[in-house]
Amino acid sequence: MPLQAWLCDVCGELVTSHSNNGLVVWRTDRTGGGFRDHDFKIVHKTIDSDPEPQRCDPGTAQGYNSSLDLDLFLGSNGLAMLLSWLSIGPLKGGGSDPRVANMDEFVDFVRRVQTPYYEEARSRFDEETTHHWLGDANEYAPYLPETLRSIADGTLGD
Repeated sequence: MPLQAWLCDVCGELVTSHSNNGLVVWRTDRTGGGFRDHDFKIVHKTIDSDPEPQRCDPGTAQGYNSSLDLDLFLGSNGLAMLLSWLSIGPLKGGGSDPRVANMDEFVDFVRRVQTPYYEEARSRFDEETTHHWLGDANEYAPYLPETLRSIADGTLGD
């Protein structure tokens, strides 16, 4: 089922939203105009009380100085938070610079946590079949949930 499990960007094993074992980490750089966030990763949260705690969080020693629980990025509340990083919106005066340093990287992360079947299809984006069937598609068609499901299932073009 989509939007319930992700591949850890460190160990490659499943991270789930149900047991709250997921963490999103990223780097935040201070700039003259505020903050710029980048290098988003979904990892296992280190829970020392677990019999075999996962140690996937790279932490501040590796420059990942920001983190939030994965479940905070999910659903409509998560989308509202993610969109606020692009614009503070009309109720807060609008016109703000995005908090993200790399728009493509951020959109990839947003799709991972908001678009059904995106995570499941990601590992097949470089496959020849995927490029064959979607090479001349418009900008959004490859990211529609039904297209992503076909990519993930290996049934694209069937």
